[in-house]
Amino acid sequence: MKKISVVGLGYIGLPTAILAAQRGYIVSGFDTNIKKIKAINKGDGLIQEPELKNRLNAVLSCNRFKAHKELQSADCFIIAVPTPFKEQKKADLSFVFDATKKIASKLVPGNLVILESTVPVGTTQKIKSILEKESGLKAKQDFYLAHCPERVLPGNIFKELVVNDRIIGGICKKSNIKAKKFYSAFTTGNCNTTNDGIAEMAKLIENSSRDIQIALANQIASMCEEVNLDPFEVISLANKHPRVNILHPGCGVGGHCIAVDPWFLIESFSQNTHLLKSARLINDTKPKQVINTVTLKSHEFKKEKKRKPRVLILGLTFKPNVDDLRESPALEIAKSLDTQKNYLDLFVCEPNIKKHTLEAMKFLNPVDLQEGLDLADIVVVLVKHSEFKKITLQELDNKIIIDTCGLQHTIKQNQQENVPARSFQSARLGNSTTQL
Repeated sequence: MKKISVVGLGYIGLPTAILAAQRGYIVSGFDTNIKKIKAINKGDGLIQEPELKNRLNAVLSCNRFKAHKELQSADCFIIAVPTPFKEQKKADLSFVFDATKKIASKLVPGNLVILESTVPVGTTQKIKSILEKESGLKAKQDFYLAHCPERVLPGNIFKELVVNDRIIGGICKKSNIKAKKFYSAFTTGNCNTTNDGIAEMAKLIENSSRDIQIALANQIASMCEEVNLDPFEVISLANKHPRVNILHPGCGVGGHCIAVDPWFLIESFSQNTHLLKSARLINDTKPKQVINTVTLKSHEFKKEKKRKPRVLILGLTFKPNVDDLRESPALEIAKSLDTQKNYLDLFVCEPNIKKHTLEAMKFLNPVDLQEGLDLADIVVVLVKHSEFKKITLQELDNKIIIDTCGLQHTIKQNQQENVPARSFQSARLGNSTTQL
């Protein structure tokens, strides 16, 4: 295999294409977004990811990679398109199947097709059927197919594409051999081969496990807040047990995987996913709890001060230190609060997204961190970006703090200061306020 064609040039497809090109393959990228294609070919990947811009320009300059508006012929086709859900949390596989049909029109004997998109169990077999029907070729004999789900962390993609173990689920032994040869060119982690169904299930279980862990942390936070305890200190102390590792709570669960993938299992195995359903309910309810708390505190402030409070939101992305807004609970919270203009004035600080991009979201008012802190009456911490950890306790004096992700706990640890009595209010996600 010398020529690779990557279908879908987003957070996974573009870095994969770049890395393959850097390892000697001739790579063509295909995407239906013409604006994205033009930007990529000019050296702008349109996503913030460390190393991406330099790596992209390097492979463009040596003619090992180019983005196209038409799918190019190749020895190996990689499907890296979105798999969101539609009504009633059902998997939307239209992007995957559209990509498959396009590949079928270019398929020739000896080709390998790799599905990296996360999908419900059984999808790879459906892709096999589409490829056979549309191309007239026979799987396992004329072409080969494997599911190799991505498992990288935004903000560290290029490193994780190299060092992480891969799961390769081929429809036959030769599919596994060919796919393993491709990934071995740039992966130092183990390439674990299995069948396509196991690979599909393993990926969904990975993300569902994380969802359950986060749900436990969020439920611990709710219990602690009910009796005015600091959930972050409780979790920190519990984690000193040698076999306990509880995650930190937050304002919900977002991103393209953890908030979505459990629903693929719930859809397919409705009678055996009660725990997954409960975890999804807990994590999906968290943004509503935050919204209710901010609303309550805003009404109380307006009643007492005879004016609307200035509410500062810290963070919009789905996780710290990335520009990714996909399924972001923080964004959901900001959108909802923006509809309450009669009760509050909303401001947002998001250092990972350019200000003009934020301004294009007409529902919010972007501010720099210091500007926001200077004007805020209520500070709502939704994402613990590195920039926010530099805030001092003095800057939070006389403000109502609604902290969903433990920023205050981190600030106290980092600055090794004692919090002056009643210097600020920490509003729990309930009906009362804890004075610190």
